[in-house]
Amino acid sequence: MTLAKQIVVVAALTVAVAVVAGASMAQTGGLSCGDTITTDTTLDGDLLDCPSNGIVIGADNITLDLGGHTVSGDGKPVRRCPRRQICDFGVANDGHDGVTVRNGSLRGFAVGVYVGRAREDRVLDISSSQNTFFGFVVFRSAQILVRGSSGNDNPAPDGDGMGVFESHDVRIVDNEFRRNAQPGIHVQASSDNLIKGNLISHSSPGISLGGERPADRADRNQIRRNRFVGNGAGVLLGRGNRNVIARNRLSRDGDGIAIENARGNLIARNVILEARKNGIYLGLNEPPIGGGDNVVRRNVVRRSGEDGFKVRSKDHHSLLTGNLARRSGDDGFDVESSSTKLARNRAVGNDALGIEAVLGVIDAGGNLASGNGNHLQCLNVTCH
Repeated sequence: MTLAKQIVVVAALTVAVAVVAGASMAQTGGLSCGDTITTDTTLDGDLLDCPSNGIVIGADNITLDLGGHTVSGDGKPVRRCPRRQICDFGVANDGHDGVTVRNGSLRGFAVGVYVGRAREDRVLDISSSQNTFFGFVVFRSAQILVRGSSGNDNPAPDGDGMGVFESHDVRIVDNEFRRNAQPGIHVQASSDNLIKGNLISHSSPGISLGGERPADRADRNQIRRNRFVGNGAGVLLGRGNRNVIARNRLSRDGDGIAIENARGNLIARNVILEARKNGIYLGLNEPPIGGGDNVVRRNVVRRSGEDGFKVRSKDHHSLLTGNLARRSGDDGFDVESSSTKLARNRAVGNDALGIEAVLGVIDAGGNLASGNGNHLQCLNVTCH
């Protein structure tokens, strides 16, 4: 997240929503841009070119049904936002529980849909696109469901499909996030969330977990059965512990799954095809950081441009077991950390070595290599 984006978003997300019925440039069904609703409401026409907010939620346990219609901003930043108000949000819910927003489109705002300091809210069948910063934001909230929705085409330089900040028990299920300039889904300082069954494509990266600061850590999140296509990286876990990344399918991303300063994570049963760089990597060389105690189990990596699996020297005590690397552009497995344990991995038809490991790596046996470009097949590990 750029510094400018952090300043704007943090300022917006830490003020209270003033309950006001603002003047508007458009009106339909008795509802005007910037109005606050306090009862169940169904939109009966488009609400277009709003100069600031679209619709503000003002009560618990209500439903806003957009009726298949569009609420749009005017595409221009709000220059002067009054003190202690938020501006330029398509649907804004600050502090109201049990709210449902459903069935329609938001576009052209700073943030399409905002859920803040709330519990048990639902966002269903909503398209949120072409917003400056986020299609969707969940902030300091719990037990939120986002399902059957899309956050596409949120543009450069700062557009994310969805952001989850300081929240827990959020379910992001069966959505799509395409062509976002920044992450398709950005999870930071949030734990125990489920991201399942989504299509995430041509974003940078597909999913970003955690951040640079210890306070940004993302723990115990589940990323399961998603499909990734053509992202800058598929899943990037910068900082976080005990997350599960399992049974995802990733095609033509930069790196498939990247685990940097993170510990105790499980990466299991993913299929990674034609990664432009590495299929799965642990740790970084520049800057030299790494986590440890990660388990990489029963993943399949085929035709990656560089290594199938790479473990850098700063990652410690991780286990790679039962994985397959086939036809990588370099090594099937490139292990630079001597504390890594290797067991029952297979490397077939890779351009260089099947397994290239530093001296002292823990060889737990059962590793197989055949048809690799280097006749040694494996280095510092016994392969059959």
